[in-house]
Amino acid sequence: MTESASLAEAVCHGLALAATVAGITGFYLSAPRQQWLSRPLPARRSRVVGTLALLEGWLLWSVVMHPATALFTSLTVAMLLLTILPFAAAARGAVLARREG
Repeated sequence: MTESASLAEAVCHGLALAATVAGITGFYLSAPRQQWLSRPLPARRSRVVGTLALLEGWLLWSVVMHPATALFTSLTVAMLLLTILPFAAAARGAVLARREG
């Protein structure tokens, strides 16, 4: 019984992480100065979907954690991604430039 409960918690954590990543990625890709796409995603739609995904991630984490802990976990993942995505895009651009020239 304990093994299935821990498996359910792990699945819930994974789904919450995926929803949070999807939400933040949607926000980032709708920014005018993002560097992953040639044109940003439509801002309004991406931000609405991103907000819903972030809310879903928080709700999923709230199933296995205290709601305040779930909120700060979501914020920590969001901060990490908002730091990594621009640097990863710059590194990707440098690698592509090196291949071309």
